[in-house]
Amino acid sequence: MHIGILTARNPEYHPNRRLVEAGSELGHRVTLIHPKNCLSAIASGKPGLDMAVSADQPDVLLPRIGATINDYALTLVRNFELAGFRVVNGFQSILLARSKFLTLQALANHGIQVPDSHFVSNLKSFERAVSKLGGYPVVAKTPNSRQGKGVILVESSLTAQSIVDKLQAKKQGLLVQEFIGSHGREDIRAFVLGDKVIGAMTLKPKAGDFRSNIHLNGSGRGVNLNKELTELAIESARALNLEISGTDIILDGNVAPRVIEVNYSPGFKGLEAAIGLDIASGIIRYVTQTVGGTS
Repeated sequence: MHIGILTARNPEYHPNRRLVEAGSELGHRVTLIHPKNCLSAIASGKPGLDMAVSADQPDVLLPRIGATINDYALTLVRNFELAGFRVVNGFQSILLARSKFLTLQALANHGIQVPDSHFVSNLKSFERAVSKLGGYPVVAKTPNSRQGKGVILVESSLTAQSIVDKLQAKKQGLLVQEFIGSHGREDIRAFVLGDKVIGAMTLKPKAGDFRSNIHLNGSGRGVNLNKELTELAIESARALNLEISGTDIILDGNVAPRVIEVNYSPGFKGLEAAIGLDIASGIIRYVTQTVGGTS
């Protein structure tokens, strides 16, 4: 089978390299497709595509650009779908997952517990949100932040103006969220493939940081989830209609587990290292079995 991966990263980027390797080992061809090499078109009244990277088109497309996917690439995903391609994690799912607040909307609408959150557009609405959240500190996030970037702890009104100005540079709105301290908190990342959690790890922030992202030098270790957390991760993926996802869950001992994010294009370097599982091969098998019944 020919699998196309829509990515803006180079072949040495860990997920790209591992997926190409895994595909080859399992007897499939994996092609990295950069959005800039694709021409979306409507010709004779029908959506079509012109891909400069390959004479033959892929049997299935796996979008892996992440929360920073822009409108051009998102439109491209939609054109792939309308042109008749099988897309694993489609347009509508990515549209929700690329925005942290739209993700929380979808989760809450499905009865899934999430942190108290507000979406604001200026300092005045930011201050109203802080008041409703019980005061400082609060967490401010850009709607499409990734790997902990664009996520800031706001500890007082003295820094609020500069932070709102900094994070609001692109006029995309700003997510303001209750602060959940690291003391007694456990962060979990569950990797969901289809209707199963194939691996999970707990994440610990580095000293002095409230963010637990592996990319920010947080540490992770493998963990076996109980039935409640397993079902929570799977239901979170279903809420966004995602086939492949990384669900981030916070446990703080005082309330029910809360989902803070669902990533449609999760990295898996840290998880592979933490649990010793070949995530890349699992993805390739899922894609080929789902699309063509092969392994």
